[in-house]
Amino acid sequence: MVFTKKAKAPAVMVETKKMSTKDTCGMGMGCCGNMKHLLVFILIILNTLMLIWVLCNQSKLEADRVGGRANYKMVQQIYKSEAFKAQQKQQIEAALQQYQGAAVQPTVQQQTPTATTQPTVAPTVAQ
Repeated sequence: MVFTKKAKAPAVMVETKKMSTKDTCGMGMGCCGNMKHLLVFILIILNTLMLIWVLCNQSKLEADRVGGRANYKMVQQIYKSEAFKAQQKQQIEAALQQYQGAAVQPTVQQQTPTATTQPTVAPTVAQ
């Protein structure tokens, strides 16, 4: 019988060292606190500028949609008129009544017998 000696696994030594934020900034392991604040500040400024640009161009986009500035001014006059407002109110009320009536009608029809249905009478058999 041959006995072999079991070899031990080599021991690995790991040396850990605490690193400060100065050391990690240069190594690409994260951003410095000042850089993060600067980046957030720049993003807020860009976001604000984009919002201002969109809001300023809103009327131009609407004017292009109706066919130009002259048409846009006429459309604004229509929207501000009392007759247009009254017409829109009537249409909205009619639509609201239609939808409310559609929800109520099926229950009413279920309770009311129709003309085609007649009560069934059991035939009597003469004895």
